[in-house]
Amino acid sequence: MSSNKSPLAPLNRGLFFTKMTMIWERLVLPFLFPYVLLVLLIVVAGQWGLFAPLPRFAHLALLGAGLVLAVVASVRAALRFRVPSFTEINTRLAVDNALRPERLLAMRHEKRQPPLKIGKAKAGIAESDPFALRYVALAAALLGFLILGPVPVERLTSGFTLFGNLPQTFASLSVGEK
Repeated sequence: MSSNKSPLAPLNRGLFFTKMTMIWERLVLPFLFPYVLLVLLIVVAGQWGLFAPLPRFAHLALLGAGLVLAVVASVRAALRFRVPSFTEINTRLAVDNALRPERLLAMRHEKRQPPLKIGKAKAGIAESDPFALRYVALAAALLGFLILGPVPVERLTSGFTLFGNLPQTFASLSVGEK
């Protein structure tokens, strides 16, 4: 029996895309999550109007500190990244397809391979957010919406507009004025 060594064989495709999925969940998501959390926290602080009484220097210092913390968390996530081993990839693909890992190893030698399902990425955000700040930001946003009601976009983005108002084009798009 001859083996199917084509890169387009179902097993090779399955292993490749499973490896890419594991790299996505181990590197990309933990690397990007601190920036998403920072933006969410700035929007929530703007929603509550916490930036209005701050002088520009304090506002800049607060944004700078947040950016430094996000960069440190991203670098920490990048340094903790470990390329998935063949055993981890093979086991993950087997679990996603309800097979034994030995069955996948045997499929290498089959000419006709059944199609394999690639599992969805598991976020794993809990490792990236050990203090569960995502829940704090979400609860503050929901409480702000319940207590304050809908607020103007300019108030939400006040955390990002350190040196003046938003450009007129963005403000007109967000408010819907002509």
